Amino acid sequence: MMPPPSTPAWAEVSLKALRQNFKALQKLAKGSEVLPVVKANAYGHGLGPVSKALVSAGARFLAVAFVREGVALRQAGLRCPILVLTPTLPPQIPDLLKNRLTPQVSSVEGAVEISRVAKRLGILRVAVHAKIDTGMARVGFKPLEILEKIETLNKIPAIDVAGVYTHLATADWTDPKYAWRQITLFRQALDPLGKRPGKALATHLANSAALITYYPQSKGTWVRPGIALYGVYPNPQMKNRVKLTPVMQVKTRILHIKKLEKGESVSYGRTYRAKKRITVATLGMGYADGLLRSLSNKGVCLIHGKQVPLIGTICMDMAMADVSKVPGAKRGDVATVFGRDGKAFLPVEEQAARAGTISYELLCAVGERVPRIYVD
Repeated sequence: MMPPPSTPAWAEVSLKALRQNFKALQKLAKGSEVLPVVKANAYGHGLGPVSKALVSAGARFLAVAFVREGVALRQAGLRCPILVLTPTLPPQIPDLLKNRLTPQVSSVEGAVEISRVAKRLGILRVAVHAKIDTGMARVGFKPLEILEKIETLNKIPAIDVAGVYTHLATADWTDPKYAWRQITLFRQALDPLGKRPGKALATHLANSAALITYYPQSKGTWVRPGIALYGVYPNPQMKNRVKLTPVMQVKTRILHIKKLEKGESVSYGRTYRAKKRITVATLGMGYADGLLRSLSNKGVCLIHGKQVPLIGTICMDMAMADVSKVPGAKRGDVATVFGRDGKAFLPVEEQAARAGTISYELLCAVGERVPRIYVD
């Protein structure tokens, strides 16, 4: 599906590929249930449409980062349980409770704040998930104190600890020993919890990388894949573990064609000077749209199935490419920033590496003024 010719840049999002990835990950996680992470506008893919597609594929829960994301999902008509993965500030608690979102708690103080608002709203029970800090060092209780803390939390009016979880810092193979250490610490923290009377708690620790690499050792009630749902591997070496299909590809159009003579420069700062006479295409996408400025003189794109370099400093609204080796390039033609162009394919991971970053950032950077075209 192509957007109107007047659209200078757009992102194509395949809901079919998204559902295929969900089912592949669910198969990989046999014994656990997939809890899709749709924070950050579903990693740039579009919060509402992606979440609805995942629910239609069988997801019974969703996870977001902030209350406002959960509220947006409720406004979009989604009624499934939604877990908020970051601590909730006091001004956000009324919206959290009124929209029946499930908060995480990382401190007794945070639970008390939720309890106070619940009492004011006449809410008798709030199910929460307690975060255990096994080594990420962002938020959470210490593993050795979790039993004591859960007992304290459950004594707070309206607070009912329904689950415990942690987050792995190096499951993408940057430090396998540390990942194993975190998994072990979490397991050790669960041992006394399993012996306490009462209902069993839901558990989750496996992100995309852990699900692909450290499963079933990282098995929990749930697994929480994020980036893998969108067809991107946390580490390229993981490709032999599960087949994933990229969900998004980003494209733009050529706005202008001109010649650049030897010695002439292009764009801000004159960071590129032609070593010979070349043909330059000006593209309708810049850093305000998610084409990172760090790709200046480093990035590439596909035009007519050929890979061409981005030249000069990327501007807010435009970028330039050397199309000297694409003689048929003309105004209005499509340039692929990442994705497929005929038989040619430019992975988002490759473009991200050129920018000196990770694929997550490139996906999340795709701006609001870039329309998402959903393909099913």
